[in-house]
Amino acid sequence: MRDLVELLFAYRFLGREFLTWLWFRSEDAEEGRIAIKGRDAVTLTVGDKMVLETGDGEHRETLMLQGTRSEHREARLGLLQGKLPEEMHLKLAQGEDEWQLSLKATTLEIKGLKRKNNPGPQEDEDDREAFFFDQMYQMEAVSSIIDGLFREFLEIRLSPAWDQEEMPRLHDWLEA
Repeated sequence: MRDLVELLFAYRFLGREFLTWLWFRSEDAEEGRIAIKGRDAVTLTVGDKMVLETGDGEHRETLMLQGTRSEHREARLGLLQGKLPEEMHLKLAQGEDEWQLSLKATTLEIKGLKRKNNPGPQEDEDDREAFFFDQMYQMEAVSSIIDGLFREFLEIRLSPAWDQEEMPRLHDWLEA
C-alpha cells in the first residue's frame, strides 16, 4: 500500500498539469468545447471553487479561491507564482446532459457530482431503485468523459506538440 501512496504523490504533478490544461482549454476553445476522440465533444467550464498548491509537506502553500469567474485572475496569478491546481470545480455538458463536480488532481477523484435537473430520491421503492441506477449511470458517464479528456491531455503532453504548440499557447493565455 505504501508503494501506491508514494506513486500517487510522485506523479501528482501530472494531475495538476491536467487540471491546468482543462482550465486553459475551457477558456481557449470555442465556447469551452473540447473534442474527445471517439465521442461527442464536451463543453467545459471552470466553476467558482479552486484550490492551488505549491510545495510539499511543511513547505506547502495553499491558495483557496471561491467566487465568480472574475476571481480567476487571482488564480492565474497563483499559477504564475508556481501554484498548481489541486482541486477544481468543473461544469461539464455533453448533448443534453449537464453535470457539476469537483476533480482532485492527485487521484483524479470525482467529488460532489450533481446532474442538472436531477429529480432526487423518491418515496416509492421502485423509484428509489431507478434513482440509484440513474446515479450509477451518471457517475459512469462522467468518469468516461474525464477518462477521455485525460487521454487527450496525455496524447498532447507526451508528444512534441506539447513544447512546440501547447505550452506557448498556455503561456500566452496566462499572461493575457
